[in-house]
Amino acid sequence: MFLIAAITAVSSLSLLIVYRLHFHPLAKYPGPLVGRITDWYSVYHCFTGDRHLDFVHLHAKYGHVVRYGPNRLSFSTTEALQAIYGSRANTKKSFWYEAMLLFMKVPSTHATIDKSQHSRKRRILSRALSDRMMPVYESGFLQLLDEFLKRFEPSSTLNNPGLSPAFDISREFTLFNFDSMGQFCFGESFGSLQNPKNAMIVEKTHEGFRGLNAIGYMPGLSWLQLDALMYKTKRILAEYEAYAAALSRKCIQRSDQSTEKTGQSRCVFDILYSISNQPGADGFSLPELQSESSLLVTTGTDTTAGALSNLMFHLLNNPETMTRLTEEIRSSFSDISEIRMGATLNSCEYLAACIDESLRLSPVIGGCLMREILSGGMKIDGDQIPQGIDVGVPHHVIMRSPDYYDSPWEYWPQRWMSSETPEDRIQRARAAFCPFGIGTTGCVGRKWALIEMQLTIARLLFRFDINMIMPETGKGLSATERLRIREQKELDWFVVSTTGPMLKFQLAKTSKGS
Repeated sequence: MFLIAAITAVSSLSLLIVYRLHFHPLAKYPGPLVGRITDWYSVYHCFTGDRHLDFVHLHAKYGHVVRYGPNRLSFSTTEALQAIYGSRANTKKSFWYEAMLLFMKVPSTHATIDKSQHSRKRRILSRALSDRMMPVYESGFLQLLDEFLKRFEPSSTLNNPGLSPAFDISREFTLFNFDSMGQFCFGESFGSLQNPKNAMIVEKTHEGFRGLNAIGYMPGLSWLQLDALMYKTKRILAEYEAYAAALSRKCIQRSDQSTEKTGQSRCVFDILYSISNQPGADGFSLPELQSESSLLVTTGTDTTAGALSNLMFHLLNNPETMTRLTEEIRSSFSDISEIRMGATLNSCEYLAACIDESLRLSPVIGGCLMREILSGGMKIDGDQIPQGIDVGVPHHVIMRSPDYYDSPWEYWPQRWMSSETPEDRIQRARAAFCPFGIGTTGCVGRKWALIEMQLTIARLLFRFDINMIMPETGKGLSATERLRIREQKELDWFVVSTTGPMLKFQLAKTSKGS
């Protein structure tokens, strides 16, 4: 009986392999052999944390379309970007997002697959993240930012007069952004700048996403409990779920008390909770509110901290760019207190270009945001793709494509400036620019994330002259070569994380209000 069962299993597996390689609807598309046969290919790269780099390698080898899973295709054109993620796309979020239900039992807007439910949740969430709500959050953020900047104030010593100790800026931005997202979402800082242990939950959930990524590609890992054995994913996520529930209860109590006294809201939770309490209003239930707020904290911390550390890396590896940006900021403001939301900050064209260029060259979202094709199939890049296939466009591929960017590996902010680049080239670059996603599933917190980056970098460069400690592996290399070395140390567990650069700070001679 055992022999018969073994022969049957081997025969079935062989037939499946032959079908997937030669008779499957996607059989004509090139890709890695293992990937065309099984999703174990993607699971492996999820656990090693190099999905973002693997997609770059695959498209360099196979071209604009790659079959990297039995039922998955990756594209690298602007036409595919619009077809897959645009507002009229015949797609929905793929089953991969179901893995998020291990993170929160009630799916957040980010994890909601049903298009009508996603539209409802996004509409509610957008009320707290609209342009007119941004000033509500600014004062609390600036107070935390001032506290953050004080960490870098140097104390004079005989060996290093006026120079601070070295800081891992990635770590510092994580602590700061965790606190600022606490202020933004729940109305109070988590106190990580005073006690870094408070931010350990960020590291734990980041590791949890490692397992969630793999489960999204192969749900059987969850059924077999392999994730619990390999990376304790479920335990980590359960800890965060309990943590988020405690935050929500505390915020509800505070929100009830504060709104009774002042009638004002001061954070995302307050606003969404107020909407939910309005008679007849379509607001979030308390479980939905907890899910939305808690996920905003973790994703907002990781993505913004990563984007800021990447920006500092590029600025310090391109000294002429750093000099020009610093001059723009210090000539636009006479005192650090003037650096606030408004016309003057918005007029800093080079600052906006530096941020966009860093988001392009070093995206913080790794891998491929998958969408499942709905009934009737759809055409992508001229090919008819059947229903049920997962498709996507990796950020690291399209935003470094020579089809859309001249010298794509060069950090060159001027590519975004109409005063220095022809309009047709800017439009071509914008068509492939998607760090926050596009369409109805794009990042709903995009506006606040950009404001955070503008305020942080502007005040940081106004107040300090900054020196980077060059690692031995980077000495004598170009900025592009250093970037490639940095990327080899990155981990793509949905959000791409890294360490460094190591920085020292010196008070700027022209700095005022410090």
